[in-house]
Amino acid sequence: MRVLLTGLPIRSHLLPALVPLARAAQAAGHEVAIATGGAVAEDVERLGVPVVVLPDVLTPGELGRRPELVDPELPAKLRRWRPELTGPLALPLFNDTMTAEFAANVVAAGWRPDVIVRETNEYGGLLAAEVLGVPSAVVDVAPLISRLVPDLAARLDVLRGGLGLPPSGAAADRLTAGLLPQAWYPPEQRTPGHRYHRVPEPAVPPAGDGPAVFAAFGSNVQALLPAESALMTIVVEALGALDVPAVVALGSEAAVTSWTGPRPANVELAGFVPQRAVLASCRVFLTHAGFASVREALTAGVPMVALPLFADQPANAARVAELGLGLQVDPAGLTPQTLAAAVSRVLAEPAFRSAAGEFRRRIAELPPLTDFVAALSPG
Repeated sequence: MRVLLTGLPIRSHLLPALVPLARAAQAAGHEVAIATGGAVAEDVERLGVPVVVLPDVLTPGELGRRPELVDPELPAKLRRWRPELTGPLALPLFNDTMTAEFAANVVAAGWRPDVIVRETNEYGGLLAAEVLGVPSAVVDVAPLISRLVPDLAARLDVLRGGLGLPPSGAAADRLTAGLLPQAWYPPEQRTPGHRYHRVPEPAVPPAGDGPAVFAAFGSNVQALLPAESALMTIVVEALGALDVPAVVALGSEAAVTSWTGPRPANVELAGFVPQRAVLASCRVFLTHAGFASVREALTAGVPMVALPLFADQPANAARVAELGLGLQVDPAGLTPQTLAAAVSRVLAEPAFRSAAGEFRRRIAELPPLTDFVAALSPG
């Protein structure tokens, strides 16, 4: 079987899930490649997976330099964005032009698969599978994001027309590999084609005694957050008011060196942090609620204070709160006092850690994502 996996050229969309799945398919004797932009080709190929480079797929760097390609109003929105004042940033979660170009690139590449497996944020693979007459599946690296594009089916049908395809009125793949237990998914998203798996990860020893609180907001946040924002200062001040050790990841050593904000004695400012290792030993995770970070926290059984900033993060944060896995805090109007109160509550109330621990147990009982390969055979 020839398996083509498709994903946006973003490391966090490819390396944690698509690459292990690709390697498992290789080990099972299948011919495998990942189709994506050239920006991540070297990283993927270094892990032993061939890459079909799609020439028209924008790299993250190009999007960062020219955000108007995604949304003409985005540069102005970014200039005005102060999450502690204005709340989460409204980002476009589906781009018609980029999706159409991705699909056309996959079809033109000449790599003819028997099945296409895409990651959630990448819809060109779904359309390319329809053009090529092969089934498609999805690895759900952002489970709640499709609900945030209410006209998704209609917009995909417009793109189908441009590719000579009939409308389907749907945005469905034959199979879905969820990366958390079924309980994470709202009932309306639990389809017959859903499988639930855990991401296979090597055991990580705890990072020493570890902090009581670990705060990290992802690489994308660091790239988008305006220098004028006081968000990180509020975070450091809030944790400084607590009588527990804390670590705040600023995203780079340069950010630590240039930091001019407060430096409380109980708060360590760090650049790059081995997140999974720190999660293995901390008691509360202060996070932007990106799905990968939520998944890693639950895999470690760590409750969260979720401070969502953009994309699907508000939906993820709301789900964390709904399931009793932590608290959601609105960044708009954020003060050190309100944030410190939320962290203190999650530290103090055993119910949050109990719920996260139960989720950890459910995750450990799931079959590994590599088992999803067996479900991909078109037969």
